[in-house]
Amino acid sequence: MRAKKALCFLLFIFAFNLIPDARAAEPVAVIVNRGNTAGGMDPGEIRKMYTNNTLKWPDGNPVILYDLLIENRLREVFSSKILGKDPERVAEEWAHLKITNQAKNPPVTVKSEALIIKRVAAERGAIGYVSLSAVRNNPQVRVVFTIE
Repeated sequence: MRAKKALCFLLFIFAFNLIPDARAAEPVAVIVNRGNTAGGMDPGEIRKMYTNNTLKWPDGNPVILYDLLIENRLREVFSSKILGKDPERVAEEWAHLKITNQAKNPPVTVKSEALIIKRVAAERGAIGYVSLSAVRNNPQVRVVFTIE
């Protein structure tokens, strides 16, 4: 009887891992504060901000970067599709820049999409990324790019 339970449990875990993660397939929205005057953005512009190359918006406001935790699936999608690297490698590069005193504008890492939305809504120069469904119909932020 115990062996049957163990087998059922293993089969459940196996089957569960075969089901695609719906959240992972959801588009990622790059968002800015509603008052930000920048129009739509392309991946190159976003990459420049997240790689220490663009520090100010066209209107002169400083760029404030937000990242999710390394293990967050949305960060994995953002890092691979925008930065061309896995999140661990990106974090290593920022750590090196900080240690060598070359990090001009490192991203602030936060633990949830809700916190990114709250901070981007409150800070005119902020930029971050969340799931598209998390910001749909949110008047406080604006989607400037969508990663499919």
